[in-house]
Amino acid sequence: MKKIAVVGSLNMDYFAETDQFPAAGETVMGRDFFMSLGGKGANQAIAAARLGGRVSMFGSIGNDENSRLVREKMLSENVDITGLQQADIHTGVAFIEISHSDNRIIVIPGANQHTDIHYIERVADSLLGHDIIVFQLETPLSMLEHIVPRLHEKGKVIILNPAPAQKLSPELVGQLTYLTPNEHEYKMVLSTDETKEEALARYPEKLVITCGTEGVKFHDGQGIVHIPALKVKAEDTTGAGDTFCGAMAVGLSEGWALEESIRFGSAAAGLSVRKKGAQTGMPARAELDAYLKGGKPDGAGSF
Repeated sequence: MKKIAVVGSLNMDYFAETDQFPAAGETVMGRDFFMSLGGKGANQAIAAARLGGRVSMFGSIGNDENSRLVREKMLSENVDITGLQQADIHTGVAFIEISHSDNRIIVIPGANQHTDIHYIERVADSLLGHDIIVFQLETPLSMLEHIVPRLHEKGKVIILNPAPAQKLSPELVGQLTYLTPNEHEYKMVLSTDETKEEALARYPEKLVITCGTEGVKFHDGQGIVHIPALKVKAEDTTGAGDTFCGAMAVGLSEGWALEESIRFGSAAAGLSVRKKGAQTGMPARAELDAYLKGGKPDGAGSF
């Protein structure tokens, strides 16, 4: 099995559940509150590790109590954290409002800002010891632009989940192996007004667009392939996209073809939305394998 490195954000997530989102200037009563480890990087690393991937996490935590909680959680999930650095600032945090199966998120990056060019140079040799490298955009884009050309030159599989969405240069996109925006992000990321189908045709076997309840679409070089979303009862979609990316990386690490890896990721994402919290519902390998062999939960999930 190939080694997976996730380079990205680690946050402590604070969840508030309510019947309706407040309008500007409005106060509403909530139903529940809870905390959990989050950050798109941490989410993707844990999703991959639960599915049997050999995963290392690269990123930054702070000098606060949350940093201890982050370390403990990552270790408990069998994620290698020797590549983490501790910065003299607070650990990243996210405030997540949940209303029914929808969410709104505010992220304060904190230590994640220090996952920069200087950091990535210090860990570059270790990073190059991995086969599949997964990135997001909750850390500085300049770091990504700095290291991706080297990874590309070395023949590494590079997956970028471009969230929060930012415009990417054509040069950077060309050096990525896979780009996995959702249906709302791809236009900004690619600076295009193209339809999903037009964009997919322009980037065959590279662009993978997640489409919520519609599932996932990509172009296999001959035509667009549509993989329907798993049918489950959605409780919280917060970490579904991250679960998809982590699971897709695991499939690729096991030598599967792109379509098979995407189907694996889509199924994992569908199962992940059945519980509250970005990581709570992420399936273990045995659970996902059992579903793929014939289990069929009811309802509809999205990511």
